[in-house]
Amino acid sequence: MKKENLKDKAFKKIREKILELMKTEGSDWTKPWIGSGAPVNYLSQKEYRGINYFWLAIQGFSSNEWGTFKQWNSKGYKIKKGSVGTEIIFAQRKEKNVDWLNDGEKEQYRKTGVLPKYFLWRAFKVFNADQVEGYTSTKNNTNHSVELTEEKVKFIQQYILNTGAVIKNAGSAYFSPAQDYIGIPEVSAFNTDVAYYSTLLHELTHWTGSEKRLNRDFSGGFGSVEYAKEELVAEIGSAFLSAQLGVEKTVREDHAQYLNNWISIISDSEKAMISAFSKAQKAVDFLNKLQEQEVKDKVA
Repeated sequence: MKKENLKDKAFKKIREKILELMKTEGSDWTKPWIGSGAPVNYLSQKEYRGINYFWLAIQGFSSNEWGTFKQWNSKGYKIKKGSVGTEIIFAQRKEKNVDWLNDGEKEQYRKTGVLPKYFLWRAFKVFNADQVEGYTSTKNNTNHSVELTEEKVKFIQQYILNTGAVIKNAGSAYFSPAQDYIGIPEVSAFNTDVAYYSTLLHELTHWTGSEKRLNRDFSGGFGSVEYAKEELVAEIGSAFLSAQLGVEKTVREDHAQYLNNWISIISDSEKAMISAFSKAQKAVDFLNKLQEQEVKDKVA
């Protein structure tokens, strides 16, 4: 019988803790980066409304101030090279031209003298204050807290660097299988540095699943069973790695809540969890071997 090593014992405890928390913490998971407040137009300081409010609020920038290219330019500011605008829509209520009216509308117009109205939909692209050169937003997040020591951060960063994964600053956290890179907001955009690194380790676990590496299934779209299964692997991998690297001493409730969100759409949940734990273990082992390879390359 194979003797259980210390690492396997530790992962077993984590697995048991995750399963316990999944039963007690439900599925009320929220994204770990800070909400920067209600999105507003930087010139008028008026809040965006409706779908635009929701759409701008989830873009992941540290500022909640937005403006069109023309608005930023009117005050002498320039959009940073390579920045991509976020599209929003507005509906303007206008009177119909008399020539456009059908017979029923003409009859109503003759009786009331009031032209019927219609909505004219227009789309605009806006840019966040984070994408503007020379502008210091007064609306940036100030709630970020530091929980890790400088020495521990250096250790975690070196571990991630040794993997060779390409990591780029982005408005949200994700792994792009097609372009093989990880996108993530800056550390200051998260509630804590712990939340930042646990999220980055989640995406790093996704990174191991590339066809160039462990070749997991990325074919499913958001909400699909395939997508859910990969999310289970990534979140369990994040919990394993967070414990291994000292990001977190215990498994956060967030991990379990997030897992519950995805496990709920898989019919054979018990089988899915067994598979996810196995694949997460393989992902962690793969990342650890890259550390060993890095040391060998430096010595050689």
